[in-house]
Amino acid sequence: MGIRDEQKKETYRKIHQAITELVKEKNYDSITIREICQKADISIGSYYKHFNSKDDIIVQQSMKSSLHTREEIAPRLNRETGLANLEVYLEMQNELLNGNDVEWLREIFRIYLYHRADTMPDKNSINYQVLKKVVSAGQKDGSIRKDIPADELAWIVLKMIIANYFCYCMQEGDFNLGEVMIKEILTLCRRSNN
Repeated sequence: MGIRDEQKKETYRKIHQAITELVKEKNYDSITIREICQKADISIGSYYKHFNSKDDIIVQQSMKSSLHTREEIAPRLNRETGLANLEVYLEMQNELLNGNDVEWLREIFRIYLYHRADTMPDKNSINYQVLKKVVSAGQKDGSIRKDIPADELAWIVLKMIIANYFCYCMQEGDFNLGEVMIKEILTLCRRSNN
């Protein structure tokens, strides 16, 4: 990685850190790009080299999630069963967003709704493709239920992840998100012994 790449990465980190801290102090809508730049100790021009708007930060978070899935999660899905791999996937997805404040997660949802097709997961997304592969393998090894086709069950799981984050925001972060989400999804997917 060259010096410019390192500088770009450091600027992204500073901007993300600044906005994360500012969201703890006040509502996202009232935060200005000038405040973000002051907190990050960068120029406004530097900000606009990387982002077109304030909302672009959150749109890029969506891309970061996909990149995280491809580069970090997918290579670690090497457990003995599909169900165990599903648990690893869920734990790692939860770690990605776990450090975020409830207000920040709300803003992510607001911007996702605003940008709709550009940010919301679909059946072409890397997250869906990885989930479909995990569910399919789990159905083959008998650890994941077979009464729902793999593509359909993977889509349900992806929507359940989003629903759990949404409920977490609605309930002011009043429950252990990772624990609840993982338990519910594994319960849904686990092969029944009946």
